[in-house]
Amino acid sequence: MTTFDVNDEIVERELGRFWLAPGERLLLGLPPIEAHVAARIGADVVVPFRAVGAVPLLELGKEHWPLPTEHVTANPDVDWVDDPSVGYFVLARQVSDAAVRLADHFAHSRGLARLAVSDRRVAVVYPTKLLLREPQTVFTTHAEIPAAQVARLDSVFVGNSLGVPPVVRLSFVDGSVLHLRDAFAGGKVRRALERAVSHGAPPARGPAAW
Repeated sequence: MTTFDVNDEIVERELGRFWLAPGERLLLGLPPIEAHVAARIGADVVVPFRAVGAVPLLELGKEHWPLPTEHVTANPDVDWVDDPSVGYFVLARQVSDAAVRLADHFAHSRGLARLAVSDRRVAVVYPTKLLLREPQTVFTTHAEIPAAQVARLDSVFVGNSLGVPPVVRLSFVDGSVLHLRDAFAGGKVRRALERAVSHGAPPARGPAAW
């Protein structure tokens, strides 16, 4: 297995120990991405995006992040990755789409919740200590989506600037797409796809179809 950095080792170990169900295999886990979400939902551009669905009560204090640049707020489709204050970009037709359901939690948690992808599901994983209750488990899962609803997992280059690394792209069968910034996106996605193949193909659509 390739080691990308210390954060990757920690994320892999924690999700493997505290999140996966018996027999479930981790394909991709990302560390927290503490940045704004940009979204194009139907004809509406929303930067920074704020949660539109049900989200848990959190105590995060006052937000002190800089706002995205006007260039990105006007048209984030290509150049969002050039603004370091933006860590996610969502394309969807409607707010009920899978990518928006996930983005709700990244925006609401200010990136402290993280993405986890297994051979069974895609989910947003919160540290339970953020949820204003006595933690019974290390992680609490929200916006869980069956793996069969993922049409494709890949890494892509976006933006017009040279030297910007690729981002993780999750495409869903409802047509929505979630992009996530990660410095090691290309290698992590390759590792996830290799794991999906080595773990065997589930019936019909699923990780082996990516």
